[in-house]
Amino acid sequence: MAAGGLQVLGHMHQEVYQIMDEIKQGIQYVFQTRNPLSLAISGSGHCALEAALFNLLEPGDSFLVGVSGIWGQRAQDIAERIGRSPLTLPPGARVCPMVKAPGGHFTLPEVEEALARHKPVLLFLAHGESSTGVLQPLDGYGELCHRHQCLLLVDSVASLGGAPVYMDQQGECVPPPQPVGGP
Repeated sequence: MAAGGLQVLGHMHQEVYQIMDEIKQGIQYVFQTRNPLSLAISGSGHCALEAALFNLLEPGDSFLVGVSGIWGQRAQDIAERIGRSPLTLPPGARVCPMVKAPGGHFTLPEVEEALARHKPVLLFLAHGESSTGVLQPLDGYGELCHRHQCLLLVDSVASLGGAPVYMDQQGECVPPPQPVGGP
C-alpha cells in the first residue's frame, strides 16, 4: 500500500536515466563488450531480432542466414518481409539461406564460401538453437565477417548465461538479440 503513495517516475526523470545506465553496464558485462551503444529493448527475443534486422537491412540487401532450426528460419522469414507493403509488395532483403539439417552447425569454411559467393551486408547465426539443442561455435566468425565487410548478428537467447559470449573478443558487430528477463 505504501508503494502506491510514492511519486511515479516518468521516462525523463534523472532516476530513470540512472537505472538505464545501470542496465547498460549489466548488458555490457554479460556480453563482455565495451560497446557504448549497448541498449535494452523492452520486448521478447523475437522483438529484438526483428528490431535488429529492420535496422540493419534495406530492401535488396544481401543477407546470409544460417538455418539449422526454427530461429534461423524465423530470421529468414523476417528479412524476406523487409520493405514490403500490402499495396506495392516490393522485394524484401535478398535472403541467402545456408541450410543444415536440424542438429547441424556451420563451419568456418562453409561460411567463408557463402560470404564470398553472396557478398552479404549481414550474417545471422543462432548461437544456441533451442529447437535442436545445438551450440554454434562463434570463434573466428567475427574476423571472417570483418574480412568480407559484413556485420555479424548472433542470436544467443538460449545460450546466454549457459555458454560464454565474448562479443568484443569474438568480433560480433551487432549485440545479440536477447531477452535478459525479469518479472
